[in-house]
Amino acid sequence: MDKMTAILCYLRKYHTGRGRAVHSCELERLFSLTGRSLRRRIFALRQEGYPVCADENGYYYAEKQSEINDTVGRLDELVTKISNSRTGLLHAMLTAESVSVDIRITLS
Repeated sequence: MDKMTAILCYLRKYHTGRGRAVHSCELERLFSLTGRSLRRRIFALRQEGYPVCADENGYYYAEKQSEINDTVGRLDELVTKISNSRTGLLHAMLTAESVSVDIRITLS
């Protein structure tokens, strides 16, 4: 069994529902993973449609729709923050003194 499947089975068996969340450090230890590697596997499980949720207490397998909704809300906030960071960087690039911008308009 690969580690991604093992994590899924473990969460389903021992950590179903928000009240039974497990901290990422514990999952990293149990499955001999780095934080980044664990997050990649959680990301992949979610992409495959498994309801792996997270909050400030850790990861868990969803027991109710409201738990999925809460995790989706947290992910939406993260997407917004990343988008705002990107916009800020683009703005900085345009306003930096050492950067010149060449705009060309082609009329057809």
